[in-house]
Amino acid sequence: MEKMPIPQIIELLTSIYNLDIKNPCLNERYLHHYFTKTIQKEFPIIFDDLHKSKLHPEWATSNQYRLKGGKYKKNDNKYEINDNGTSGYIDFALSDYYNPQIGIEFKCNKSWNFQSIVFDYMKLMDKNNLLQQAISFSIIYRDKRLSNELKLNNINETIIELKKRLNTRLATNRQFLFWIVEIAVETKSKRSWYCTNLDEKFLIGIPNEINTSTQHAV
Repeated sequence: MEKMPIPQIIELLTSIYNLDIKNPCLNERYLHHYFTKTIQKEFPIIFDDLHKSKLHPEWATSNQYRLKGGKYKKNDNKYEINDNGTSGYIDFALSDYYNPQIGIEFKCNKSWNFQSIVFDYMKLMDKNNLLQQAISFSIIYRDKRLSNELKLNNINETIIELKKRLNTRLATNRQFLFWIVEIAVETKSKRSWYCTNLDEKFLIGIPNEINTSTQHAV
């Protein structure tokens, strides 16, 4: 199998992290289109031929092609796996539509949204969703200064909850990157956390490359 250009994708996400943000576009769709403008140089949309297209927005985890794909149902304020639920949708799948090599989820908002981020991780790491690699990139924009309440322990709770909800459906061998960025627009301050290993959880810093070792969960 040809090695996917994960470093190129990380380079693109890093360029987004390094932008001099003056007045961010908080609608997540802006981030989607900013990403796809560049990534289509390597993964173009072929509008008239799904078989040749290499970029697939709103990739359904379960449909007529993926009868055994992940289905989910919202219980109170959180999503859980449920065979009687409905399909999830991953922001983008790259390469072959029927057997994607990479699934990517984005988040862009003004506050920490624990449940939404956990659900993204669930879709990306669900064994029933046949992705080879997974990336989640989340940006939290603060108007003035970074939050005193958002700490590493809060962020690591997403990994604990991910393991609990997927349980035996967790794809422990899937190569992945979870990257969370917090940006204070007025003070130009930034913080960054990333995870490439479910045992180690999140680390403080910026990822340089995906760890190619097997990702084991406890």
